[in-house]
Amino acid sequence: MHKETGYVVDVPYPPHFHKEIQPVWLASLVHFLGAAAPDINKPYAYCELGCGTGINLLIAAATNPQGQFVGVDFNEAHLAIAKDAARLIGLKNIRFIHADFAQFSQENNLFFDFVVSHGVWSWIAPNQQKSILQIAARSLKPRGLLYLHYMCHPGATQMIPVQKLLNDLAQHLPGTSEQNIRAGLDFVSQLDAAGVFVDQPNFGARLEALKQKNASYLAHDFLNDHWRPQHSVDLHRLVAQAGVVYLGSASTFENLDGLSIPGAVQPVLSTLTSPALREMVKDLARNQHQRQDLFQRAPARLSAQEHLERVGSFRFQLLPGAPRSGSVVFATPIGNIQGPGEIFSPLLERLAERPATFDELRQLPVFSENLGMLSQSLQMLMWRGYVHPQRQDGLSNRAQVSRLKEWIEKRELKVKVVEDCGTAVHHPLEQA
Repeated sequence: MHKETGYVVDVPYPPHFHKEIQPVWLASLVHFLGAAAPDINKPYAYCELGCGTGINLLIAAATNPQGQFVGVDFNEAHLAIAKDAARLIGLKNIRFIHADFAQFSQENNLFFDFVVSHGVWSWIAPNQQKSILQIAARSLKPRGLLYLHYMCHPGATQMIPVQKLLNDLAQHLPGTSEQNIRAGLDFVSQLDAAGVFVDQPNFGARLEALKQKNASYLAHDFLNDHWRPQHSVDLHRLVAQAGVVYLGSASTFENLDGLSIPGAVQPVLSTLTSPALREMVKDLARNQHQRQDLFQRAPARLSAQEHLERVGSFRFQLLPGAPRSGSVVFATPIGNIQGPGEIFSPLLERLAERPATFDELRQLPVFSENLGMLSQSLQMLMWRGYVHPQRQDGLSNRAQVSRLKEWIEKRELKVKVVEDCGTAVHHPLEQA
């Protein structure tokens, strides 16, 4: 097994697409949260820290012509794949930089409307985490957004000793990182069968689910010297030093307290005035194991009228694989939520005809007197991967998008590009 700075480098990190870090999603979500987002109808700059092989940036650059995209990664093998793809696709609005975050923080002279980092924070050394915050402090424009994904307590707490065992065991095995993680998980299964985890009744099922995942992904996740979940209250205190303010989650579901928090907890939550403590209680109530936090520099809150105007102009599109009518079942961390047909069927049927703005959808009789219900329903459908806001700039990169689709098909990646929305969707079999 080979590592650099405590991180696996002998196997490539498998490409994973995350809709929550795409610019259209982020800008729309900020408006849903009642703040003014960066204007993505004009030229803007976007940076991904820890971009891996570049799948998220390649899709973003091809489908968002107004953006200039920068990817930073310390793994030169990852960037070779990303650079080769950008060249084959013919993308002129993207560049990849080989550097760790400390080096990039010192050398960067660019300013960004978006700085995002997914699957990185909880796996890197504290000095590199500090560099991410320095990049945000120095390089984010006013109203610029910082997206941070990280592991958190209490959901990830159970895995702390297991990860430690897997990582230390791998140091004594002769194989590749993929071979060592498989051997390590088999060893943990032996311990489970011997009763070591008898006080954790759900551990066996969690372990079996892990063993079904891609071995390269598991190696990058667990064979890491800096693997560490955090309490959200601690991270928010730390990130505040970068001069940014917490807005909410990049997951639309987690911003809907009435749905994502058990009903009996909601009155208790309402007694807390500290936003950080509220988030910590939410983590406990959901048994949260990872967070997708969204921060903004110098946020400008929208008035009620401005909020309605911004959201009212959003045009929503039904995505591939979405139902065309009927009720919708949402599988959530706190149990299934039944989306009633009398609410969701008119919405799905209208969007199945053609894309529609929020203002057009509010004319449906079921929503005419309840805009909050319309907003909540659309955000749940966005979370489920059934609906997405469209880009509003009217531009197109048809040739590049076509070559991007060819590249994705050749690599057998389970994503489908949706150009009008500046995003992609997972293959139906891969949807959460």
